Amino acid sequence: MTPPVYWTIQEETAFLEFLVDNRAEAGDNRNFKKATFERSATAIAELLSKGPPKTYRSCQNKWAALRKTYRVVCAVKNVSGWTWDDGLGAGITLESTSSWDAYVAKHPDAKPFRNKGWIHLSKVSLLMPSPSTTTNVFHPTSSTAQDSDAPEHSPSPESQEDVPNDEDEAEPVPTPVSRKHASEPSTPSSSTKRARTSNGAAALQEVAASVSRFGDAISAALAPPPSAVAPTPRRRMDAITAARKHETWLHRLQLIELIDLFCKDKTACDAYLMFLDDDDL
Repeated sequence: MTPPVYWTIQEETAFLEFLVDNRAEAGDNRNFKKATFERSATAIAELLSKGPPKTYRSCQNKWAALRKTYRVVCAVKNVSGWTWDDGLGAGITLESTSSWDAYVAKHPDAKPFRNKGWIHLSKVSLLMPSPSTTTNVFHPTSSTAQDSDAPEHSPSPESQEDVPNDEDEAEPVPTPVSRKHASEPSTPSSSTKRARTSNGAAALQEVAASVSRFGDAISAALAPPPSAVAPTPRRRMDAITAARKHETWLHRLQLIELIDLFCKDKTACDAYLMFLDDDDL
């Protein structure tokens, strides 16, 4: 039989201080990797006073228990009508005893914190996200409490090993399927599938062809009429030919400059041709 693992306050404090110093290694679920727990076990080894040495597994379980205790304490702090003190816990008085008893009846994990705080609260809070102040609100005058975020387990005692971490739970084994059920067809026959597929494909092709014909008709209706104006290269050549024929008064250099203008600016070609009669071209 494996001997139980014992934790002293000094070991828990040193363990949490190590995690705070290495909190950048925590994942999104506020848990640490195996390597971090192995190093933490080595870091607190010299504080061992009773029981077997701490391993990565015992450190992993201790962190899981500390997180659950943290949720218990946060739930107690959020109860309406009580005043939490890190040293005195919930601070239950004679007047608030009945409300405390009603709360503990539903949340027995909170029992140790009636008039006693939790020494590790400040350190664990550095490793956890801020608790919600709108959940688990308990009204002392009400017969029931809203426990939508009730703590999962009781606080971890310092003298025994803690509950294994949730991440170590085995995955569920799928239920085997009997041959009788496996042999039964769960989908329509292949011939039915082919018939449905053929009919559906034919319908889709007919719709696509109709849409294509409609698109061709719209394109033909909206297409602009053929332009009566000759394309740009033709008009440019007409302008150059007309200039060489009619502008004989220009010097050779001036004619070259006019032709160069026609090559660069088609509007100049159009403007020049407007002043000439069709018979002159």
